[in-house]
Amino acid sequence: MKIGSIIGRIRENFAGDAGSKGEFAPPTLGGGMRFPYGPFRFKTELPKGVPYEIQAASDLQRWFTIAEDVARGPGIEYVDSEASKYSHRFYRVVANEVHSANIIGYASTTLPPGFSMIANPFDDTNNTIAELIKGWPDGTTFNRFDTRLFRLSDNAVKYGKWTNPGEKLLPSEGGIFFNPTSDYKSLNFVGDVMQGNLSVPIPAGFSMRSPLLPHPGQLDEDLGFPIGEGDVIHLFDRDQQTYVLYPFAGGKWTRGAPVINMCESFWVAKTEAANWTRAILVNEG
Repeated sequence: MKIGSIIGRIRENFAGDAGSKGEFAPPTLGGGMRFPYGPFRFKTELPKGVPYEIQAASDLQRWFTIAEDVARGPGIEYVDSEASKYSHRFYRVVANEVHSANIIGYASTTLPPGFSMIANPFDDTNNTIAELIKGWPDGTTFNRFDTRLFRLSDNAVKYGKWTNPGEKLLPSEGGIFFNPTSDYKSLNFVGDVMQGNLSVPIPAGFSMRSPLLPHPGQLDEDLGFPIGEGDVIHLFDRDQQTYVLYPFAGGKWTRGAPVINMCESFWVAKTEAANWTRAILVNEG
């Protein structure tokens, strides 16, 4: 008998005991870790005997089942050995036809020698710099922009530790990172995809921001940024180590629309304050 038929029968038998999917507590995903050699691991818990599917997506829209099984105990650990093929990937679990309460994922970016503008696309229990950026040598620096004091923060690795380890980098924020080595090095971010009706204020004047949606795309059309007349977006070219300006004038981009990559932040010079809003409901369907 095929495994699909077996799981189908177990699901039928289980349904009588567990009740409808509305009575089934959605599983929560946690313990995410991206290993240096590529795989991604996460954990969840399910009652014994519950059939479940693990689904993955790279765009938060087209979900594919990558594993199917029956819970043999409360603790479930899944390792995606295919993760090395993707620079970013998202995961959810469907158990007894109920989606997991959260979506977990990872995103990797390559930082060249010198400066980069970086962003953390995920929410996690601890979004401090000490937890997000580990194992970097002395001379590494990270700077966030304080819109109230109109200045950059000062954080650096000295004697193997960050001088301000509790400083946070949250989704929608950004920072300037300096790689003091002569090597291209990978930086991984792991955590939950934010969901719901989200909003982040974009003040008039200069600020540093990153997308609410953890996905690359054109800033206004794909990512919903509230661009306005006279605004200027400043992207940092990591390879050339220079800023590239994208003015918006006469109702259009004067040099083409900027495209924001995963884990990338940018400067915005805004003529009038606005709210960057997004409705992210990716756990449906």
